[in-house]
Amino acid sequence: MKRLLIFLATSFLGFIVYFDLTTGTLPSTAILTVEKTIDYPQHSAKTFMPYKEITIEPGDTLLSIVEREEGSLEVSIENVIADFQKLNNGLKPEDMLIGEKYKIPLYH
Repeated sequence: MKRLLIFLATSFLGFIVYFDLTTGTLPSTAILTVEKTIDYPQHSAKTFMPYKEITIEPGDTLLSIVEREEGSLEVSIENVIADFQKLNNGLKPEDMLIGEKYKIPLYH
């Protein structure tokens, strides 16, 4: 009887591990639902966004430029990146080139 219980417990534990590795215990829609409910403030394309054209120098990043211009960052980094991409036709900050001019959003 003891061997039967050990066998059933081991089989059940094996099934649980197999199920977690193949299917998982959380439904995938739960993760998507959480992502959909996050509401970041977005600027519409019609809204004027103040910006400054800056020539990129070695070592500059979007965050360092915005902090240098603003003094401190009062908006989220996600908003800064989204605004930068809107001002620069979808260019990602990591694709900036040294010596090129880009529009950097201002928030003051």
